[in-house]
Amino acid sequence: MLRLATVLGVCILAAGLAAMNAARDPGAVRLDWTLVRTPPRKVLAEPLARATIIRTVTASGVIESVDQAEIASQIIGRVVAVNFKEGDPVKAGDVLVAIDPTDAQAKLDSANARISRLEAAINQADSDLKKAQRDADLSSKLAGRGFSTPTELADSFTLLAKAEAALAMCRNELTESQAMRRAGEEELRRTTIRSPIDGVVSNLEVDVGEIVIAGTTNLPGSVLMKVCDLDRMRVRADVDETDVPLVRRGQVARVFLQADQLRPLPGRIDRVSPQGKVKKDEVVGFETLVDLDVPKPTGSESDGPMLRPGMSVTVEVEVRQSDDALSVPAQAVVHRRRKELPDSPLIRDWSERTARQPGEKARDAEQRYLKVVFVLDGGVARAQPIETGLSDERRVEVRAGLDEDARVVVGPFHALDELKDGDAVLPVDSPAELEKEG
Repeated sequence: MLRLATVLGVCILAAGLAAMNAARDPGAVRLDWTLVRTPPRKVLAEPLARATIIRTVTASGVIESVDQAEIASQIIGRVVAVNFKEGDPVKAGDVLVAIDPTDAQAKLDSANARISRLEAAINQADSDLKKAQRDADLSSKLAGRGFSTPTELADSFTLLAKAEAALAMCRNELTESQAMRRAGEEELRRTTIRSPIDGVVSNLEVDVGEIVIAGTTNLPGSVLMKVCDLDRMRVRADVDETDVPLVRRGQVARVFLQADQLRPLPGRIDRVSPQGKVKKDEVVGFETLVDLDVPKPTGSESDGPMLRPGMSVTVEVEVRQSDDALSVPAQAVVHRRRKELPDSPLIRDWSERTARQPGEKARDAEQRYLKVVFVLDGGVARAQPIETGLSDERRVEVRAGLDEDARVVVGPFHALDELKDGDAVLPVDSPAELEKEG
């Protein structure tokens, strides 16, 4: 009986001391009722490292030629010749398509005949004017001597005025006809469609015998083909409105082809559209042009796939860079709810930095996530909140919350997903040791 009373007294004393310590610092005492302890979990651990971190913005885009021309007809006519096939190289000035010139030639011949007739009419009107001038001079002399009546004098000057008007009319008609001849020559010239640039024929949409039309305000004209200069290519990308404030002219970009994801092409931002366009699902995008710096292919496989207009690409734009940044691997940064972390002075101090928003309930604040890493502390892992900066696919910049000599848990993934503050861990140096355990 005395032994039982002694045991009960010791238990009551231990419980009282634990309660006093818990009241003094609730996070300092944690009662462990586990009968069989879980063996330490093997984890990969690495020290913090200095690295260059580059933040990128990703956008989808399409390859296009910097210089490309849509070949269309400026007149109505029947195609009598198509001199190139799709994919053929052409030079500036080469005849691409010929249209039947019969009507244009007839209009030009009519204009030339009218000009010849008007030139003859001008010669006749000039002779009539000279005769009218002589008659008027003679009537003036005779009237001065009293041998001509006032009516005869007036008639002579009227004939002179008519002769001058007839000559002026013929000259104006000649000017009009010369303009019509220039228009006829231009229309005849347009029956021969030439390439405006060096390039390659693409999108050929015309055959011999088809009738082509010229475009008007309400009726689009016939587009015969395109000529694209494949030596100068660029990307027309679509940057999301959430990322476009970071994109500037001159920034470095990498372009990944769907046909070759391992070898990006170098590029540079040329310009960003000042106005966005609404795409599907009410998403706003900003058209961005990326100039490509691609050497001319030599024909070997090491050159990679040949760029062709219309290819789909993914563009990565380097918008920010942090050199020599203190960083951890990206997979080491995990998210934990505030209520899942211990109520230690460190966690409380960090929570005060992200104070509850006005009107936010305490229960909601407990649900808020914090960015943490698990730091080795002896044989256990401790959750350490951190402030992050730039990040890329491999590493995350640590701005505050960690000492440079700390070692953080970086894997494996399932261990990080289940790891809790205070769990016993056994750090290993390589993934091979983890595989040995499995």
